[in-house]
Amino acid sequence: MDKVLKRYSRFTLAALTTLLVVIVSLLFVFIGYKIIGVELRNSEIFFAFTAPLLISSTINWYIYGLIKRLEQLEKELRESITKEKENVYLATIHGAQHVTNNLLNGLQLVTMEIENHPSFDRTTLELFNEMQDEAKGLLESLSSVKQVSPETILKSVSPKHRE
Repeated sequence: MDKVLKRYSRFTLAALTTLLVVIVSLLFVFIGYKIIGVELRNSEIFFAFTAPLLISSTINWYIYGLIKRLEQLEKELRESITKEKENVYLATIHGAQHVTNNLLNGLQLVTMEIENHPSFDRTTLELFNEMQDEAKGLLESLSSVKQVSPETILKSVSPKHRE
């Protein structure tokens, strides 16, 4: 149905269905009058033509309007769902940032304690600091995603993206 509505104009669809209803109406009248053996008068042909013409075209226009309204409501619903999905994503990211920042701040205490022990391996301390910086950068990258989709989220934290 959607393909038909997009392929043909409102006028074409209304005209074709109205024409079909008028033809069927006239056929019923001609066949009915033939079966009962009564002569068909011009006024009866006129009514058999105009009644379905008026009724069917009015109904067609109304139904087409309803279909267009439904399409608009569907579009609005999809946009609303997308916006809600983005809001949930951003709230999740902000929550994760809060938790991770608390953890990173706690790890700063560990870094200060390590620095108080000169015997601790400096290479390990540098790796430890790099891991903290990487975690912070990944969270910033996740929170800056503009188009919320699985692909863009994964791309924002992929190794190729970060380099």
